Amino acid sequence: MKRAIIGFLLGFLSPLIFFVIGETLVIPLGLAGFYATFLLIAACFFICQFQLSRGHANALRKDWPIMLALNVVPLLMVIIMAMGGDDLAPGLEVLLSCCGGTWAGAFVASLRARSRGKRQVSVSPETGKGLDDREGSR
Repeated sequence: MKRAIIGFLLGFLSPLIFFVIGETLVIPLGLAGFYATFLLIAACFFICQFQLSRGHANALRKDWPIMLALNVVPLLMVIIMAMGGDDLAPGLEVLLSCCGGTWAGAFVASLRARSRGKRQVSVSPETGKGLDDREGSR
């Protein structure tokens, strides 16, 4: 529950990045500024989800409440934009960037946890020692 609350609070980074950093990039760069903003949002959510799911081998299946909490604020931003009659394209692109970055962060965290688990548990059948304990393994 604690990580879900932290995820919800980290979700407030998306409007900040989109409206503050994104607007300053769009003015001098034009369309390239939009793409840079969406990549920055995806990278931010990737890092946030990776840190929240670090060490969980089943992060994609078991950390979905955290992933959902992280993406609540961008979803609410799109809903508010739809109710206000604004153009939904930028909001949907932000939501797609957030969800993609979140999923990628959970995926990489689970892969990393699995590879660390295999590396720590691997035992050589000949010696009975872990693979990292053998001579010449480093």
